[in-house]
Amino acid sequence: SVMMIFIKGENSTEIPPVEVTMEELEVKEIEPEVIEEIEELEEQPVEEAVPTVEKPDVTPTENTASTEDFNNDMPQTDDNMDFDAVLDISPNATPLKLSGLYGGRTNSGRKGMLRRFGGSGAGEAAVLRALRWLKDHQNKTTGRWPMDSTTHGGAMTGLALLTFLAHGETPLSEEFGNTVQMGIQYLVEKVNKGGERIGGNGYENGIIAYALSEAYGLTKIPMIKGPMDKLILSIVEGQQPSGGFDYGYKKGARFDVSLSGWQIQALKAAYVSGSTVPGIHKAIEKSSEFLKDVQCKSGARKGYFPYSKKGQGTISMTDVATLCLQLIGEGHSKEALRGVEIIKNNEKVDWNDKDMHKNASIHHTKVYNWYYATQAMFHHGKSTWRGWNKMFQPQLIKNQESDGHWELPGGFKEDWTPYYATTLCTLMLEVYYRYLPTFKLPKKMAGAVAGGGAFDVDDDVGLIIE
Repeated sequence: SVMMIFIKGENSTEIPPVEVTMEELEVKEIEPEVIEEIEELEEQPVEEAVPTVEKPDVTPTENTASTEDFNNDMPQTDDNMDFDAVLDISPNATPLKLSGLYGGRTNSGRKGMLRRFGGSGAGEAAVLRALRWLKDHQNKTTGRWPMDSTTHGGAMTGLALLTFLAHGETPLSEEFGNTVQMGIQYLVEKVNKGGERIGGNGYENGIIAYALSEAYGLTKIPMIKGPMDKLILSIVEGQQPSGGFDYGYKKGARFDVSLSGWQIQALKAAYVSGSTVPGIHKAIEKSSEFLKDVQCKSGARKGYFPYSKKGQGTISMTDVATLCLQLIGEGHSKEALRGVEIIKNNEKVDWNDKDMHKNASIHHTKVYNWYYATQAMFHHGKSTWRGWNKMFQPQLIKNQESDGHWELPGGFKEDWTPYYATTLCTLMLEVYYRYLPTFKLPKKMAGAVAGGGAFDVDDDVGLIIE
């Protein structure tokens, strides 16, 4: 399964993909009693859920997204939502100031994004509970997560740091500043002490690169750039000629879409943050070509993406590949649009799915699937996002533990699993305001980051806040 691959990926031998046969399912309405319970939570307005701690102001702009469609009933979204329209493409080189690229992550920016795209007071309160749980469960000596385990420290710390960065938290944040600083320092030191790359199979390397790239983009702290570029270079050099990635960055015939997903997310975040690694632009282009090439072109799995062998498409890898195509500016491609339709018709967020509890290969991976699917549905927007949002948000809120963490659905538990489940669920509930710009930037911004000359341009990227 994907989850077990992530955990036990140091073995370089080929692992056969798990084929999960999915029938087209009718999306069931949420039970009335569940709706009532969530609506009670929804009575808490977003303004009360968003923390009052002060963060650096966005320089030089403020987010001005429309808030007309917000109400305190079940979350609604703008049917005419265009993901590009929330983006603020203004570079910033001032350390510890929130760049205009991340304007949605300020207090006011989050409120506007939550209103416009169907967030809720209950959802934001769940995010804060999770962040406080993570803060309390960080190792106060090393800055690492999990707190008491040596298992997967790099990957879990990377995922945890991403949740704080998504919320706009920097080392200057009043409540979470020390937590963020310690997490960054742990990863920076780990990279500086390590070799060419971190971890054996590539997952940890990609996740840490992703977290450091967002940290650098958000804060411009100089000490982050060297470790970020070091890991991004290892990803660029580890890419296969086809554009994909495999365990240990091997260059053989085997590819791994699951592993590729974290590398592509890292490349995108680093590219926008200003990484100067040679070849990063080409690596992103090659990854797009790779994903389009491996999508199943015919048969019963037409439109699905495979794990490691062409023609054997799975819903999990369709979630991964669809999001990655969207992140690198290919959201309107026929391959991404087919992926969206497959996710819409076959994927659902249901904590009590009976099949999930019976099948170990499913319950290890479901939150992983939902992490990608939620982002893919948000990127696609419109009625697709409206339906997904009404389904996933109540499920996550309802199944959060009272202390703020989540457990993996299905009952599987090890010392690292609460951190894994909590970080992915939190990132899902932060989907409304966490996103970087699309890959193509407006003409006037082309070349403004990373020394110029690297960016594609696009006259119609959407709202640009002056």
